Amino acid sequence: MLRLLFFLSLIVTSSCTKEKSTPDLTPPPTTSAPTAAQMNAAEQYSISKGGQTFLVVYDGKVIRESYANGGSAERVQLLGSGTKGFVGMLGVIAAEEGLINLDNPVVEVLTEWQNDPQKSRITYRHLLTMSSGLEELKDRLSWTDYLNARLLFPPGTTFIYGPDPNLFGLALQRKLGVEKVEDYINRKLFQPLGLRVEWRGRFADGNPQLSGGAYVRANEWYKFGEFVRLSLEDKWNGPRVASKSGVQTVISSSAAYPAYGFYWWLKEPVPVSVGKLVDSLNSNQYTTQIKPIIDEPIIPDDFMMCRGAYGQCLYVIPSRKLVVVRNAPASVTEFYKDHEFLTLLLKP
Repeated sequence: MLRLLFFLSLIVTSSCTKEKSTPDLTPPPTTSAPTAAQMNAAEQYSISKGGQTFLVVYDGKVIRESYANGGSAERVQLLGSGTKGFVGMLGVIAAEEGLINLDNPVVEVLTEWQNDPQKSRITYRHLLTMSSGLEELKDRLSWTDYLNARLLFPPGTTFIYGPDPNLFGLALQRKLGVEKVEDYINRKLFQPLGLRVEWRGRFADGNPQLSGGAYVRANEWYKFGEFVRLSLEDKWNGPRVASKSGVQTVISSSAAYPAYGFYWWLKEPVPVSVGKLVDSLNSNQYTTQIKPIIDEPIIPDDFMMCRGAYGQCLYVIPSRKLVVVRNAPASVTEFYKDHEFLTLLLKP
């Protein structure tokens, strides 16, 4: 009996020793600021692709701010589709104020659709996640022109980079009544965050192009990213804009496209079938733009961005305490890749 107990004790001891001796090869999470060498490499890549601005903000402090190719601290930069990030936040602001219910059909104000059994099912949330199912339309003269877009897929099922932001603007305008949407977003978002946004992109009817018409200085755009980062960490102590849960809604995945929230791009896994559908309807957007980021282990899983044509980028990585801004002119001819830039900035 004693021999048996001794033998068993050896087995247990050996097992425990073996378990403790197994090293943990998982590297600890990196929370330090990018090094000068990392920032230099990313900056030079950006410049080589026509980049005009480069800002790196770590834990609320600007640790690199530089300009090239005609850029300057006072230059008002094109945001392109980076504009949409503002509009996504506007949707949450309006919901938290009780102006809209995100899951109500917009036909309550877009009454032109009341006799359409499919369009009448489109909700504010569908418009804010680009999942209305409406076709893309270009070169329109007014917000109301988008009401005529054909419905290609049932609402909520499919991502199409289409007219949704401007239709959301139209719906919100009808909810607001007298106050203009651009005055509302200025009062509720831009002024509290200290952003001087210019709407240089407008329709013939005077309304702002909510899909891509905003211009702002790079050293102010980052404040929007800081608001998002600090709100998610429950550390925002500035003027009231939106709640933490509201910001979380903005950067939550949609069923139609997990890598997209309320006009913010996310690092979220995308089923193969969804990726193929997104590519087929949106000029291979998934494969060329977001999949390389999703597949790159160096880029943290909580990465998010507002992204516009020609490489207008606002990157936010809460786990790294980072906000990064990069802009380029519409005349740029070099193809800028987010994945290459981010890898240079983040790799050890």
